[in-house]
Parts: sequence; structure tokens; C-alpha cells
Amino acid sequence: MLGARHSVTHPASLEKPALLRPAPLEENPSPFVPGVCAKWARAEGIGFGDLAVLMVADPLEAAALRQGFAWVGARTKDLDPAIGEHELALVLSGASLAIVDSALAPNYARALGRLDRLPPLWWNGPGADFARLDHALAEHAEPGRVC
Repeated sequence: MLGARHSVTHPASLEKPALLRPAPLEENPSPFVPGVCAKWARAEGIGFGDLAVLMVADPLEAAALRQGFAWVGARTKDLDPAIGEHELALVLSGASLAIVDSALAPNYARALGRLDRLPPLWWNGPGADFARLDHALAEHAEPGRVC
């Protein structure tokens, strides 16, 4: 039995809750967040039942894209850059949209001769001159807001 001599004192951190502060905003935050990806997909006409093919090396960017597409009802298919030419053409033939890292352009180009119809293509990352996804997402991002 604990008496007055054996009282247990609580550390100061338990008596007074610490104030939580949000993380400081980055100078150039990544536009690859699910909410922005969903907003961009809606603006591009991507919706329920559409298939977006992803050849994206960065796992965080790919995850944000998959979540954003899921929010608008679209399906996604991640492709291994080493996939065979025939298999790549088969998947791309049913795609509503393709997103390809610019560094993986030669892998994507292997299937172009086998396709009757090319899905709309967005390039990801540096080296792309047009249809660059990170620039398009940045246009849909709201400054200071994380989705």
C-alpha cells in the first residue's frame, strides 16, 4: 500500500499536453497527391471503368496516381518496363490513358507498331517536352492545401 511517503509524481510532459504544430510547407511541394490526381483525372474525362496504364518508377507517385484514379472510379494497371512487346501492346490496346516516365520511353515505344489505336499519353518527369504530368497536376493543386 502506497502512503504519502510513496507518492508517484507524473512527469511534466504528462501533466500538460504538448502543442502540435503542422509540418512547415515545402517550398515546392510535390503535386503527386491523391486529391490533385483525382481532380486532374476528372478534368481529363477519366471516370468509372476507364483503365489507366502506369509505367511509373517512383512508388509514391504511383500510389498517389492509383488512389486518385480509384476516387474517380477508374482502374489502374502497373506495367513492368521489362514486359514483352506483345503483352505491352495488348494492355495498351484496352487503355483509356497511359502515364509513362520519360526515362522509360524506349520501353513504351516497343509496342507502338503493334497498336491500331494509341491511348492518350502523359509523360512523367524531366526530359518531357509536352504532355508532362507533373506540370498538369501542379495546375490543379491549390497552394497551401494538402489533399
